[in-house]
Amino acid sequence: MRGLYFGLAVLFCVVALILNVVDVAAILGIIAIVVAGIFLVLGLRVTAARREPARVELDAEQEQTIRAMVAEGRDSAAINQVQLWFRGVTPEQARTAVAALRGTAR
Repeated sequence: MRGLYFGLAVLFCVVALILNVVDVAAILGIIAIVVAGIFLVLGLRVTAARREPARVELDAEQEQTIRAMVAEGRDSAAINQVQLWFRGVTPEQARTAVAALRGTAR
């Protein structure tokens, strides 16, 4: 389904380009671009729906780094670091991971 949506988005973009070159009424080109945008959004929604949530699993070195940051009072930097290490992790998931380490550090 995703491929179909993206293919239709490309098709309507090409149609909009052709309509622009042929010098037809401008409204037809605008309509073609809007329809292409709708199919693009649908394709991206299908892609996002299939994506499984990222999991935060820190190794010993990463845990040590995060604990050091928390000990220095740099909690926001620790959260940002977790997000850099694990692609697709939400700020809430990173905050939970840092809070879990903060709880075990004390």
